[in-house]
Amino acid sequence: MQKRKNYSRNFIGAILSVAVMTTAVRTQADEDGEEVFEYTVGEVSYLTGEGVSVGGFLFPELFVIGTGGVFEPGAEASDFANGEHDPANDVGIQGIELDVGINIDDIITGAVVGFGHQGEDEVWEAELEEAFLHYHLTENIAIGGGQFLNRFGFQADQHQHGWSFVNQNLNNARALNEGELITQGFEIIVKTPGNSGELTIGGGGVRSHAEEEEAGPPPPPTFIEAHEGEFTNEVYTADYRFRLPFDDSVTVSTSFGGGENGFGRDTLVYGFGVRKVWNGHDHGNGGPEFCVGALQAQTEFLGRNVDGFNDGGAPVDFDDQGVSTSILYGLCESATLSLRHDWISAVNNTEFVDSHRISPALTVAFGKNDRIQTRLQYDYIQNDEIESEHAVWFQVQIQWGGDGGSHAGHDH
Repeated sequence: MQKRKNYSRNFIGAILSVAVMTTAVRTQADEDGEEVFEYTVGEVSYLTGEGVSVGGFLFPELFVIGTGGVFEPGAEASDFANGEHDPANDVGIQGIELDVGINIDDIITGAVVGFGHQGEDEVWEAELEEAFLHYHLTENIAIGGGQFLNRFGFQADQHQHGWSFVNQNLNNARALNEGELITQGFEIIVKTPGNSGELTIGGGGVRSHAEEEEAGPPPPPTFIEAHEGEFTNEVYTADYRFRLPFDDSVTVSTSFGGGENGFGRDTLVYGFGVRKVWNGHDHGNGGPEFCVGALQAQTEFLGRNVDGFNDGGAPVDFDDQGVSTSILYGLCESATLSLRHDWISAVNNTEFVDSHRISPALTVAFGKNDRIQTRLQYDYIQNDEIESEHAVWFQVQIQWGGDGGSHAGHDH
């Protein structure tokens, strides 16, 4: 309990410090010649959704994602799933996303996002993933809240349609509640002068995932139900993403979070990531806008410390880590070649084992404004719990609404 009180005091202190700092700094973005995005009203197409809005402040988008896999005999898609948004069936609908963006005179912004998919055994499931609003006090400070994907590093707040691979990164799936740290609470966003960085502070209740108990003999008293280390009640996080002052093609992300876990004790998560872009345009959100010859190299480390109990009731703690490294290369305006390596550590006396995964992928977009995207991906897995080591995925994504295209990062 004392640790949770300390989290609250530390985050309140950080918020007050940021507020004092930002009110004392006068930004000169216009004088510095920063590029300003200007929206131009164009033709409206209800067939593709391009230019469609409701009342001029609601902007709907719809994404339908279908995925199929081929595996070694005896294996199935669910054997390879590490999060609830990973493919759960050999062939099926991996996701249907309905996103409604909100923008009222750039003063009030937000989104409502619904998600549905075919879970294991092709059972349909649906949920409200996000519903939040931000009020922009100034060009550099926004406050708000609701239900949102908590920003923690490069991957955690990306919706499924913005992923660079078919499945979730292993380190995110392990450390951040299967990769979707959905928080119901507050969020404060502060942009640093010159738009060179962004600090995001969030906190509140956590929408936890239900874990199914597997039938079998009872484990020994020394066994630790490691999945109980996920955040289940409350979480407070801080994420700072910035570009280096001497090389604005390098983006750095640092993150920290703490809160109550399924044991009724505390979990701490920390992360550090670096992204370098050549021949592309990285605006610091979901990634660069790719073109011919664009190259992105990115690596992200996540670590975690969990206070818990073993099955015998004795207090224990454990640490685990994971790293995800990827390289993306723009073969042409509509095709991207990707390569990812994931690693997560083993934890003694738990169900967690050491795991490596190598994933080359080819993503091709076509159709009007690249609204249809296909992806071919191969996974090679080294994991003692998975009998099959090879998986091949083919994914098709169809987009309605929005600007179209698969290269610009999506971000809330």
